[in-house]
Amino acid sequence: MQAATSIRRYCRFFRHKGATKVLDYGAGKLRNALFLADEGFTVIAADLPQQIRKIRACPAIRHLAGVMATDRLPDSELNVDLVLSTYVFNIIMENNEQERYLSNIRQNLRPGGYLLIEVRCRKQSGACGEGCSEFFKCPDCAKTYSHEELDQLLVPYGFRRVSHYYCNQAVAAIYQLEQGQAGVAG
Repeated sequence: MQAATSIRRYCRFFRHKGATKVLDYGAGKLRNALFLADEGFTVIAADLPQQIRKIRACPAIRHLAGVMATDRLPDSELNVDLVLSTYVFNIIMENNEQERYLSNIRQNLRPGGYLLIEVRCRKQSGACGEGCSEFFKCPDCAKTYSHEELDQLLVPYGFRRVSHYYCNQAVAAIYQLEQGQAGVAG
């Protein structure tokens, strides 16, 4: 299984910036974590406890610096250079879960560190129907984001967007945590 396009696209940028200690938050089947580990990055994979049980059975985890359940992240201070979030934000349905997810990112990211977030985006052709403004009701738009909407969610947590691009039905964006913002409650 190949790493996400955004990971492959920005790998050299992160290496150039010295962002080599990585938290793959929502590691799933480890495609991004293993790719970056093979590229020389130090990677910690985090996922829900039930997924961690599956990950621990994977022989390839020996290439990772660590594996941890997401319920341990609020009490951790990993001080990583980079957090990866590929399509995880699309499946978080509740606002309080989004807040917890973003707080965990900030808690474990060093000041000046980076967040690479990739999400499903809306069709670029405009409104898909009358219900389009109804966040959860329109099946074509539910839990999709534009880069502006990501900005609205992330800026209050001390992030500023560095770069973004659209590809197919996804948007990927790099954010940097402002200096002095790590671990600060949102």
